[in-house]
Amino acid sequence: MFDLTANEAAALYLALNLILLFILGYKTIKTRLSTGIGLGHDDNDEMMRSMRIHANFAEYAPLPLLGLFTLGLLGAPVFIIHIFGVIFTLARYAHGFGFQAEEGKRPLGRFYGTLFTGLILLAEALALLYFIFIG
Repeated sequence: MFDLTANEAAALYLALNLILLFILGYKTIKTRLSTGIGLGHDDNDEMMRSMRIHANFAEYAPLPLLGLFTLGLLGAPVFIIHIFGVIFTLARYAHGFGFQAEEGKRPLGRFYGTLFTGLILLAEALALLYFIFIG
């Protein structure tokens, strides 16, 4: 059951991230219903935060997920797909749910989610270049 090919492993992380996209979209809709804001954010902080969390995911998720599949097509070992997939998925969940913090303090989930998303972007780029030119 867990003896996955590289592309099956990539599909696993795609599925987990699609679930997150659905949850973040649901939370945005829920915020719209509770605030009565049908379009835009109406300068409402809660609505702006919900929209940006959802949009940030939509902005940052597609290319790293595409990178997982591309690494699989280029012959990268499955364990690399899992390492990148686990770190990226945990980073996006941390970012998506980690916006609560005491007044004046940095939300740690957001910080670590952003940090590890950036590191995965760079690591995947380097791995892709490796498998294109060397591997």
